[in-house]
Amino acid sequence: MPIGLDSLKRHRAAHAGGDPSRRVWLFHSHAYFQHDVPERTEEARAFMALIAREFAKTAHVEVHDFIPRAVGPHPLGSFEVLFTREVFADYVTWLAFHRPASMSILVHPLTALQLADHTDHAMWLGPPLTMLRDILVRSDAASAAAGRSEESIIEGTKRHRAP
Repeated sequence: MPIGLDSLKRHRAAHAGGDPSRRVWLFHSHAYFQHDVPERTEEARAFMALIAREFAKTAHVEVHDFIPRAVGPHPLGSFEVLFTREVFADYVTWLAFHRPASMSILVHPLTALQLADHTDHAMWLGPPLTMLRDILVRSDAASAAAGRSEESIIEGTKRHRAP
């Protein structure tokens, strides 16, 4: 499966000596919605289902949890999609043309550095939102203190697939 740990390790090994940007195999998109407005929550659920249908034929896109409240560094309700470098251009371009106007979407690489991933290395479709940076800083510090490998940190950022 292209999104699994084995494919991540193979890609990383193939690009071990290269530029850090080439080592990135996995990305997240976080679609944010006004979770306290029922119409926006339903719109987000419908958009999540549309993404799942549109990309159902590829093993390079996984639609993950629907989170109907602000959690962690995320200031609004959201859902995330995990995708590989293989479909980056197709998926992000599709988002640019199909994103509901009421939603902002954060796209970022998955590396060992949560703060940099969600800020410096991120891009936005729609108006940017402010991430709760202190949570990301604490996450990075806890991972470093625990001596976690980059692969285990990346695996830990993956949420459960949506049913």
